[in-house]
Amino acid sequence: MANVVTTQTLLDGPRNIVILLTGVLDTSNEAKNTKVDISTFAAKTNGDTPTRVTVQEIVYTVSGNLKVLLNWDATTDVTFAALSGQGELCAEEYGGIKNNAGAGVTGDIELSTAGWASGTETYTVLLTLKKV
Repeated sequence: MANVVTTQTLLDGPRNIVILLTGVLDTSNEAKNTKVDISTFAAKTNGDTPTRVTVQEIVYTVSGNLKVLLNWDATTDVTFAALSGQGELCAEEYGGIKNNAGAGVTGDIELSTAGWASGTETYTVLLTLKKV
C-alpha cells in the first residue's frame, strides 16, 4: 500500500481558517510539502487578500515514533511546531504563533514527518488559523 495523506479545509471564513491534516504512512516518511497555500483562501472581512496566518490552536494525535514538523515556508524554512504523541497547543490568548520567517516568506505552511521506521504510523492535525 502507499502513504495516504489528506488536507481538508473545514472553514474558510472572513477571519479564520480551520484545516484538518491526516496521514496514514506505511511506506516512508512524508516529504515536506505545502499543506496551507495562503493564496487559495477567501478575502478577509475588510476585502484584503490574506498574505499570512497566525496559528491560534493546534490539536494533534501522532502515533508511535512519528513526529510531525510544521514549517513557515521561506527561503530558509522556519519550524514552528514539532508534534509527537497527542496534545493541544493554544496560543490565541497570546496573539497566536506568528510567522517569523525571513527572506522569501510566502505565508504558506509546510508539513513533513520524521521517525517512520516500519509498519503503519498515523497523524491527525487540526489547525485553527487567523488570517493576517
